[in-house]
Amino acid sequence: MGIIEDRFSQLSEHRQQHILRVAKMMKELAAIHHLSPTNAQLAAMGHDLAREMSRDVLTREAKRLGLELSSPEREEPVLLHGPVAALWLQQANIGEPEVWEAIRYHTTAAPRLSPLAKALFIADGIEPGRRFETRTHLEHVAKEKSLDEAYVLMLKETMKYLESRRLKPHPLMIEALRLSEESS
Repeated sequence: MGIIEDRFSQLSEHRQQHILRVAKMMKELAAIHHLSPTNAQLAAMGHDLAREMSRDVLTREAKRLGLELSSPEREEPVLLHGPVAALWLQQANIGEPEVWEAIRYHTTAAPRLSPLAKALFIADGIEPGRRFETRTHLEHVAKEKSLDEAYVLMLKETMKYLESRRLKPHPLMIEALRLSEESS
């Protein structure tokens, strides 16, 4: 059994179903936007493999893997679940840099992401299990218009959600939104 299957089997039913919905959405987005279906599937299946680890275990695993923790990650270790999962796949030689980038930044976003990484950020946010007012509109934009437009809308929606919860957005997300708005 490979690392993806092994880690996936250890997750709760809720998390497994979320991952499968993201994988379905990624398959659709990959076909529409001419992305590698293999990379789309790997990114989707790998994105939340470390999501159910406790904050302490995530922090220890990140350090074991040699990740440098930023201030936001020290404050909120759950942000490490993407980078940890990306490194698991990278060290197992599963996928390629585009897949690892997508997994690494699927929660925080980042400036100048590849189309695959933008697609994963979007798919994770709009999979049908998510419930928020503009989800259907965002899905329409992602499927009928452009990944870039949907990415900016998803960034704004995520910022709005974080503000409603009195959570600080990651500096990478702030920079991604600023640069995306400047270029549009």
